[in-house]
Amino acid sequence: MPTYAILGATGQTGSEIVKALLPTSNHLNLYCRSRARLEAKFPSISSSPSVTLFIGDLSDTSLLSSCLSNADVILSTVAQNQNEPGCSVAQRAALAVIQALEPLRKAGKDIPSLVFLASGSVDPRNPARDQLGFRFIHWVLHHVYDDLEAAIKLLQQAPWVPLIIACPGGIVHDQVHEVELSGDINEASPLLSYADLARGMIQMAQSKGNWEGKYVAMKVNKGKKIQGNPLALLRYLLPNLLASLCPPLWWWGKDWWPA
Repeated sequence: MPTYAILGATGQTGSEIVKALLPTSNHLNLYCRSRARLEAKFPSISSSPSVTLFIGDLSDTSLLSSCLSNADVILSTVAQNQNEPGCSVAQRAALAVIQALEPLRKAGKDIPSLVFLASGSVDPRNPARDQLGFRFIHWVLHHVYDDLEAAIKLLQQAPWVPLIIACPGGIVHDQVHEVELSGDINEASPLLSYADLARGMIQMAQSKGNWEGKYVAMKVNKGKKIQGNPLALLRYLLPNLLASLCPPLWWWGKDWWPA
């Protein structure tokens, strides 16, 4: 069975990936900053024979190299969804992965495929990029998207890393739906759940030969639209809009902004 290295195992998407893979016979290398937070989500995980824990910051290149050294696939869910001025979470994650994989490349060993969580908003083929509503939301969250686009460029500048770019639409808290992968952004669902995204990324890992080097969209619920919550979206966008209009507001209210 393959070994999955999951970066950001305690986040919304990362924990859904762990939840989906734990019952299988695959081995999981889980990388996160807080053992306590991981064990709060998965109380018996430390005693699981199919799990190896790596607790630390991504800046610990040696620890990250250990996590990735025997992996067949890396699922990176480390990113940010709040419009922090100058945010670089995705870029730092991308650079950390490249540096951690460098010893494998120098030793002539196989490099694990990397499924990197991005967004349909940064897919250059997205036909909505010229639409006013899309451009407004892209501007409201431009620090987040700038970070993702810069991270993808960093990874593409290391062509020896087999890269798959996961490009979900809007992500909401909802039930699990049937997930289909597509190389056509026009088929992407505008909304999907965190559980859907996790299962989509796992599918990309399992059929990695079909998707390496590509932006991959996801269609859920057989293309039927999932109901969003307009009030929740407004509550999310408003503080990010304020941070775009006046960056100091980010630092003033960062502890209160909804994720």
